[in-house]
Amino acid sequence: MKTKIILVGLILFIGVLVFQTIHPESAITSALADTTDVNPNGSSELSKLMRDMQKYTTDAKADIKVGKAPAAYPVGFDKVHTAKISDGVSKSEYYKQFADLYVMAVKNYATSTPETRVETYNNMVSSCLACHSQHCPGPVPVIKKMMLEVK
Repeated sequence: MKTKIILVGLILFIGVLVFQTIHPESAITSALADTTDVNPNGSSELSKLMRDMQKYTTDAKADIKVGKAPAAYPVGFDKVHTAKISDGVSKSEYYKQFADLYVMAVKNYATSTPETRVETYNNMVSSCLACHSQHCPGPVPVIKKMMLEVK
């Protein structure tokens, strides 16, 4: 029984090596594939931008915990005003105000002092929460977990 398992494993291993020798471009293509889009139907420009915003916020939380200064304001975040939204969905009349609030909150965080860092970070997260409470509530639980406790 043990010999059969070893033999089958060896045959599979050799098969993979032979396949990669015959079709090496398939390994390269899959390695270079863009795996950042988690939506199988494709993501809108705005949802991709919001994933960048989520990464910035996640990184900011980690930076605060180790006492690191904030990263500069990503100028690409200004596209929050103009980024194309998903088909069949529309921005409310209040979207612009929420976007303005978010941009201001991120700029305040990016230029914060060590004394105001947690507060400005939480304000940034709160601006996300305010908008998502009115539009697209799916990410709300994740956003709530981004908050930091004030000491």
